[in-house]
Order: sequence, then C-alpha cells, then structure tokens
Amino acid sequence: MNCIKSIKRNPIPSDVFLKTTKLYYQMGKNDYYESLFETSYEHLSKSVADADAYAFFKIFFPELKVTESRFRTLLLDSTVPKNQSEQIYQNLVSIFRHIHEKETQPFEMTVVEINDLVRYIYKDVNSGTKVQYRRFSTKTHSLLSKESGSMREKLEELISEYNKIKKENIFEPLILNVNFIVDFLNMEIYTGDKNEMIAMLVLYIIMVQEGFIVSHYVSFFAKTHLYKEEMFESLSRSKFQWQEGLSEIMPMVRFFIRNYMELYQNLSDKARDFEYESQLVISKSDYIENTILKLGEVFAKDEIRERHPLISESTINRTLKRLQDEEKIRPLGKGRSAKWIKLVKSQKKLNFQEQLHLNLGEEHE
Repeated sequence: MNCIKSIKRNPIPSDVFLKTTKLYYQMGKNDYYESLFETSYEHLSKSVADADAYAFFKIFFPELKVTESRFRTLLLDSTVPKNQSEQIYQNLVSIFRHIHEKETQPFEMTVVEINDLVRYIYKDVNSGTKVQYRRFSTKTHSLLSKESGSMREKLEELISEYNKIKKENIFEPLILNVNFIVDFLNMEIYTGDKNEMIAMLVLYIIMVQEGFIVSHYVSFFAKTHLYKEEMFESLSRSKFQWQEGLSEIMPMVRFFIRNYMELYQNLSDKARDFEYESQLVISKSDYIENTILKLGEVFAKDEIRERHPLISESTINRTLKRLQDEEKIRPLGKGRSAKWIKLVKSQKKLNFQEQLHLNLGEEHE
C-alpha cells in the first residue's frame, strides 16, 4: 500500500496536469457522443467488446495459442471451446461484452468483485491453469514457529485505504487508480504471473465508470496492443523503490493519458463519418456496393466491416446477397471467413503515364 499511503506527498508534474486538462476537455463531449451513437450502441459496443477481448488475449496470454479462424468462430454463442486456451478466450469475450452492456451493474471495488472477475476469467478451466491468492508466512513469538496468511487480507486493507481516499474526492481519478494498481502489482496478490493482467482489467473497468466512456466506442486494448512494449516498460518502472514509497508512477500515467487522447481522436473521426453516412441520400446498401467496387477483385467481408463499422451485419449480408443475385459477385467457399470474387470488373484507374498518353479523340497525321 506504499503508493496509496504516500499519494498526498507526491506532486503532480506540470506536463501531466496540462495533459489531463486537455483530456477532460475531450471528455466534455461525452454527452454528444452518447446521443449520436444511441441507436447504434448495441451493435457498436459488441464490436468494440470483441476487439477488446482479442487484443487483451494477445497482450496478456501470449503463451496460449488460438488460430485466427477459431478467434472468429469463438465469437458465436453456439461454438464450444476445444481446449483451455479457447475457453479462456471465450470467457474474456463474455466479460467484455458484459462490461459494455448498458444494463450492467456498476463494478464495486471490493475483494468479492475482484475475486468474481478472476474466477470468471478461469471459468471451466482446469485448476492447474487458474490463479489464486498468494500465501505468505509471518514470524510469531517463537523463532521456530510461523503462521501463514493470505494476500486476501492484504487486498482488503488496500481496498479500504483506496476507498477512504476516494471519498475525500481531492485526487484526479486516473492518478488515484494508477496508484492503486501499482500497489496491487507490487503486492503480488495472486500466484503466478497474471497480476498485471488482472490489474489492467480492473483499471479498465474502473476508468469506464469514472467517465472515460470512449472505451465503449473505440477499443481500448486494441490501442494498448499497439504500444504494449511501452506499457510493460511503464509497469516495470513502477516497481523500482516501491518498498520505500517512491515508486515512479508518472510514466504509467502519461501512457494512459496519451492512450485516452488518441482514443478520443479516433472517436471524433468515427463520429464525423457516422454523421456523414447518416446524411447520405443513397441507401446504406448502395453505399456498401460502392465500397465493394473499390475493393480488389477478391475481397473479404471483414474489409467492408473495417470501412463501415457502424453499419449492421444484417445490412452487409443483405447487400452481399443482393449483389450475388444480380450476378455481380459470388462467394469463394463457405463460412464466416469465406472470400468473395467480383464478376463485374472494376473500372481500371489509369496511372500517371497512361494519363499522359490518353487519346482524347484527336487525329494525328
């Protein structure tokens, strides 16, 4: 609890203060985003949840192997995991989808809530793979006798101190929560090497509830995956001099501020595209067809999703079916990962040299 206990003694650098101010300016647009995406929230949040689960698995479970085709198949409720790796991934998908549901009950910072979260990650996984509270030994009055304790009690103390400081309402939430997470990591609450994974998931959930709702519309962990080496470096630096209460937490704070700023920029771009698409005179189906015409001769449905994340899956499927009936495209194979081939050739775009030699109808003698 060294960070939480010394939080009042640690000054906030001026650059962190200025960056935090800019971040909260972006958060001032939360109501606008929630109103804009209200009708598309269910579809959009599910897509974000699935992206979060995929990136989170890649970051924190690199030792577990799942093929790309199985990653997609495991998103279906009807798919049964074949092994422990797939079971953990499917559990993560359920967790992230639950986090993004509007009717989800708020996460409470308690030992029970954190323990339930950990248990759900390892639901239906064999006991050898799971993590559990680490035990420690303490000396008693006799030099030869020792008594054993559980880190559960230490976690309860940490949470109690955190909640007491939070009630004072004098610390910026991101900085307070990072202090909590650094203590959680260095105390090594759980056995094994997954304390960082648990800490980051808890931090993510808490920050969403603190008003960082950008994570509902743009994948937080997909962004984090791009900078995962930097994240792990900041986590490692926070361990130095932790015992002395001098842990270096500002690199981690700066990392998260930068991450959230980029997420809000991505959300701003998404909002602009959404407003543009909503004002189009042509139908969404025609809009998708226009996109298909600009793709390669062989294309995948994922390429359409990437360009139109706010258009529903059913609209994309109806458009593909219509174009197939019109004999403009046909599928290459079956299943979710099947590709499509265009039967109507796209108009070739002339390169610079071809444009220079373009015959404009003039007769040359």
